[in-house]
Amino acid sequence: MEEKLLAPLRDVPLPPSAVDLHRAVRDGRRQVRRRRIAATATAGLAVVAVLAAAPALVGRADRPTPVAPALTPSPTAAMPATAPAAFDPARQYAEFGWVPPVMTDRTVRTGTDQLALTASAPQTSPRPVKDAPAAELRLVAAGRDITLGIDRDFAVAAGRAGSAGLEPAEPVNGRAARWNANAAAAEPRSAALRWEYAPGAWAEVIVRHIPESAGDPRAVTRRIALDLRYAVDRPIRLPVRFATPPAGLKPMAYLVTRRANDRWDVELSYGAGKRTKYGDWPLVVLMLPRKSVTGDGAVIGDPTSRIDGHPARRTSSLDGGASLQVYGVQGLYVEMTAHDKATLRKLGGNLDALFRSATFHPEAHDWR
Repeated sequence: MEEKLLAPLRDVPLPPSAVDLHRAVRDGRRQVRRRRIAATATAGLAVVAVLAAAPALVGRADRPTPVAPALTPSPTAAMPATAPAAFDPARQYAEFGWVPPVMTDRTVRTGTDQLALTASAPQTSPRPVKDAPAAELRLVAAGRDITLGIDRDFAVAAGRAGSAGLEPAEPVNGRAARWNANAAAAEPRSAALRWEYAPGAWAEVIVRHIPESAGDPRAVTRRIALDLRYAVDRPIRLPVRFATPPAGLKPMAYLVTRRANDRWDVELSYGAGKRTKYGDWPLVVLMLPRKSVTGDGAVIGDPTSRIDGHPARRTSSLDGGASLQVYGVQGLYVEMTAHDKATLRKLGGNLDALFRSATFHPEAHDWR
């Protein structure tokens, strides 16, 4: 976050510049945060995870020729008659049915106008996360469209996505469908299929790095699309509950990843419907398993204070907000950030009260 990256420069006056430093730091912070989460959450993967994945990832001479996945939908894969006007970020609207068995890690990323689900193979030491076999489902609410490329924020106004690179495809459970060459071109052994899952609302499945042993990537993509579950409307279980919801703020986006060996990370964003001028949600809470009570010598700084007996670090941001990092909270690293002065004021001028109102559930099976 900007307060961590700029800490050594906080007291040094800066000359006038035409470059928006805050925006540049914000964009860098997001990439660093994603790298930090991936590295921390996968550092303890056991050899057994590698061995379990190996049969599906490596073709052997003694194996029979792979059979293409069946293209018949599950009897329970009913298509919705209407799409939600908006999604509830605290609930999961859809879920995977069938995915290749090697894809055991799960990520759900919610918002009010889009939902993304990812199933991926665990990371192994010779294979970085970005090269792991993965399938991603992207859905948008009614009246929205999906960008043609690989965008984190992929929901756009209806008719704004365009049609370049779309090719005819067989209908998905009776609904119009298109192959998307744009999304499939970025990675090897990939395919992307989009379809109208409800009138005026679209979904897309993208598969990447599908092993040769799994067969044709398009066949894998189509099988996943045929077997999705819609309107499950399931509350997203979390490792934290706040006794008093942040004043005037509501859930705007959740990012929850669960990996092998009980590894996970969670990022919760709150607001009143509008981001700050730099594109952040007003309040963001980040948590991941980390027993260390010191920094990592790179991104996570060392504690400089304490809160309720826990090592902590309090920093200020250039936009009048503040961040509270707390180490070793029941085996967790917790980071809370108010991204502007108005949000910090609503929280009482600091993040201490918000932290003290939280009840943490470190074990995934105990999430509420």
